[in-house]
Amino acid sequence: MAADVGPAVEDYLTTVDPEGQVRAVLLHVEGEPVAERYTESGPEDYWDTRSVTKSVMSTLVGIAIGEGQIEGVESTVGELLPSRAAEMSEETAAVTLHQVLTHTGGFAADTGNASREYFAAEDWVGQILADRNESGPVDGTFVYSNAGAHLLSAILVEATGVPVLEYARQKLFDPLGIPTEPAFEPAFDFADEAAAAATYEQYWDADFTWPVDPQGLHEGACCIKLRPQDLAAIGQLYLDQGRWDGQQVVPEQWVEQATTPHVEVREPGATGYGYLWWTTDIADEPGYVAFGLGGQVIAVVPAQQLVLAIATEFDDRDPARMAKEFSGESAVSMLENAIIPNLGS
Repeated sequence: MAADVGPAVEDYLTTVDPEGQVRAVLLHVEGEPVAERYTESGPEDYWDTRSVTKSVMSTLVGIAIGEGQIEGVESTVGELLPSRAAEMSEETAAVTLHQVLTHTGGFAADTGNASREYFAAEDWVGQILADRNESGPVDGTFVYSNAGAHLLSAILVEATGVPVLEYARQKLFDPLGIPTEPAFEPAFDFADEAAAAATYEQYWDADFTWPVDPQGLHEGACCIKLRPQDLAAIGQLYLDQGRWDGQQVVPEQWVEQATTPHVEVREPGATGYGYLWWTTDIADEPGYVAFGLGGQVIAVVPAQQLVLAIATEFDDRDPARMAKEFSGESAVSMLENAIIPNLGS
């Protein structure tokens, strides 16, 4: 019975997360809350979602395509960023939006060195394009890339004519009732470690937050701060094929495309990758997941009419905590071993 889910989750987390880094677990089935667990936190607390941000960016791209502001996923980077055309090699200009969204566009891998290089640049997009120019033609290889994801911020601004946060408010956050006022929009100066550390302290204390790069472009790869209930709302939006309160917020076709595996991957907790959403089998049923480093999760299992949202305290100022992070694989395992077996029929 569903009443058994809460105790099963508690038992699972006692074993897998003994230090209590998981701060919130929200489980909705058929649009109704089934379990809600908070540890040293509450419903109004905001958490760094890390790469769940990428799935938000995918959603905004899908909306822009649905409105005709972006022609489609076969549009090229050269077509989407004409103001940057002079900075692109022929191969970079030919990369398609589909390839950016599936991490097959040949952008710099998500490694510490690559991230630091463009984070420390005065012009992130310029550095990302310069790095891509050294890669040559696309060969279809899946290379997870924060750099490629950030490029979507520039693409959205070019297409819509407004900052990404403004577009997100109009088209996604406001319709879902996700509060974004006031917004903390820090620009981290990663070339100055002391300044970056001071900004991070402010970031950690803030509520809704979406950092920006030196040109004011909102980060496309990482670090929106949201509440657990906001994560659950995004998951429910996708489960309901892009509809919310009778309104088609995201095109139904985009929901299907974004959560369909376009690339086979072998990552813990995932078997494929869609448009900035991971895909996987969960208890022998197809599902899709937004994963953020350190245990930030939106998981959807359509066959079970299930949405799971997890927020975890992940503070990269503390290496000891980072070494014991709650992983995406842990979230999938919790679904398979603690949640779905206890839902009943």
